[in-house]
Amino acid sequence: MLLVSMATAETFIDTFEPDLWARELSGFMDATGKPLKHNLKSMGYEGDILIRCEIEGETKTWGIERKTLTDALNSWMNKRLIRQVHDLSERVDYPMLFIIDEPAKRISNSPNNPYRKFASHIPNLESHLNRIAMELCPVLRFRDEPTAIKQVKSLIKRIEAGDYQSVRLHTHRVSEPDEVVDFLMGIPKVGKKRAADFKDNFSSLPDLIERVAEIDPLVRAEPDRQTIKAFLAQDWKHEG
Repeated sequence: MLLVSMATAETFIDTFEPDLWARELSGFMDATGKPLKHNLKSMGYEGDILIRCEIEGETKTWGIERKTLTDALNSWMNKRLIRQVHDLSERVDYPMLFIIDEPAKRISNSPNNPYRKFASHIPNLESHLNRIAMELCPVLRFRDEPTAIKQVKSLIKRIEAGDYQSVRLHTHRVSEPDEVVDFLMGIPKVGKKRAADFKDNFSSLPDLIERVAEIDPLVRAEPDRQTIKAFLAQDWKHEG
């Protein structure tokens, strides 16, 4: 059996972050078993959560600036948010900004409820966050702290497995009960109706290929006809 060794990521939580984040993510414990926090600035980093991993002999870093909605509003109104994100992007390979909703505050009747108190400012904050997402780093929105933590755990697993930035695209198509129609739907520009027409007018795939010029009455759009004919006429490509 081939054994593939996985990388081990180190996760550091800044001193000022909630204990919940340290309990869930910190990979370091003190003598009593309590999760440790770190002063990321003294380590030469910015942000609130740091993930560090040795990959193929090179140290890669992921940094997260974590903001509740209240934090984000205050940082934005005090013109600190853009500077914090910029400084983070200068210190790590992959910077991210997390904006975390506060469900308890959203439904609170307190006069200091930020969702009500700053309701007129929130659209402007969102425009600012969109600009950051387009020009500086990804901005991720979460409905609560546990959801955000779950996403970070998933990120760490992908980093350690070597799957970071390896999004795979899959084409999903509902299978057609008629096997011949289902097969013909694999031809570009051929949906269920055209596939059924082809089945009714041709006896087999070789017959369709040989008489492909006769599809014109069945396919009205000229570009679609050309695509189908080109596909059926071309040689299959073999790799290797």
